[in-house]
Amino acid sequence: MNQLSLPEEFVLLLHRPEGSYYASDHTGAAELGELVLNRQVELTNKKVAPLATAPTGLAWADDALAWLHRKGKPVQAATFIQSRTNARRRHADALVARGLMYCEQKKFLFIPYQKYFPELSTRNLLVGRIRAAARNEVPLDERLALLCALTQATGLAPKLGLDSAERARLKQISKGEQVGEAVSDVIAATMTVIVVAGAAAAAGGAAGS
Repeated sequence: MNQLSLPEEFVLLLHRPEGSYYASDHTGAAELGELVLNRQVELTNKKVAPLATAPTGLAWADDALAWLHRKGKPVQAATFIQSRTNARRRHADALVARGLMYCEQKKFLFIPYQKYFPELSTRNLLVGRIRAAARNEVPLDERLALLCALTQATGLAPKLGLDSAERARLKQISKGEQVGEAVSDVIAATMTVIVVAGAAAAAGGAAGS
């Protein structure tokens, strides 16, 4: 599996095999995690500020950074996440271009819409990595720790088949507990902020399936 960004991984997990998606759309929170991982933003006291000034080469990241620069001051993480409208669709289209999703055009009452079907072998690999982390079978790195935190925060864990013990471990990870030296204090703190901010943003917005 080629290296996927955190939002791409999350979008693959978010979509059901039959083409609908779970109403736990925290793709904006996944984008924030990716920007922190790449040291393109700074997350301090639940507020986001841009660090990168040069183009990243990724349209979604450049769009997010331009929005932050226009604000001219740090913004609340939940506000940033809420600003990332259409993030799920954007990353789903990117996955289609990479052959990791299939898009089917549909109509309902003459209104066109798209259904996105995840490439199941890649999706299953992601689920397997999360389950292995929840069973302490693999060492955590920062990217995997953030993906585990997002899976826990959005309620995806039981939908992906994780049992109660595995979900309990994901809850520990999402709080930055027992994550080992490979996960920096910055990322551990970021996980907590993203979990809280993502939940706050989702409470204020609508998601569909």
